[in-house]
Amino acid sequence: MINFNRFLLIVFCLLISACSTKHQVKSPPLDEWTISTISPKYYTVRGDILLIVGERKQGGWRGMVGKTTMESENPLGWDGGERFHSGYSISSTELPASFYIRWHSLANKKTYNKTIKVSEDIRNKMREYHDIRCGKSNRLKPYKNNILLGLAPDGMISVFLNGGCFDNELQFKVQAVEYKVADDFVYPELKKESQDYVDEHGVPVGIW
Repeated sequence: MINFNRFLLIVFCLLISACSTKHQVKSPPLDEWTISTISPKYYTVRGDILLIVGERKQGGWRGMVGKTTMESENPLGWDGGERFHSGYSISSTELPASFYIRWHSLANKKTYNKTIKVSEDIRNKMREYHDIRCGKSNRLKPYKNNILLGLAPDGMISVFLNGGCFDNELQFKVQAVEYKVADDFVYPELKKESQDYVDEHGVPVGIW
């Protein structure tokens, strides 16, 4: 006959074994992510170049040459269009350590550039697995795998994280610096609707 203490020991070992087995089931790693861009409605931006350095700092990626970005639903905010990746999509488990972006603001015919560091905290947020489904198809979209850059015509960059099931989460803001283009560079023209808006409202500073 098994004594009571031995019985408790057996039960305890079984519980430990069950917990250990449970924790061995790992979530799939994040292996695809994007750096994308958005501009305020009417204040069209054309991305020039995006250079990304991986966190291992042994290589990187290059993209977004001459690409017009998505625009928000409201000229004074960033909502709308952020789910569409007007940027660069990367298939890799390695996340960015930093990236350099240069873009043209067509509303005021200025070009800006900035190197932005991606903190370990942001990379951890990107890798965190969430058991969440959304959309009409109820698909599993567990990661905040999109770094969204809100590019304002005054050179302010708002850095967000979002994902298929996650709204914009502002991480920080940083001011880009103006970049001198070649003397013969010609900025593309705004669409008529955008130009009419800019002519009426101007190019605000410090509101984004």
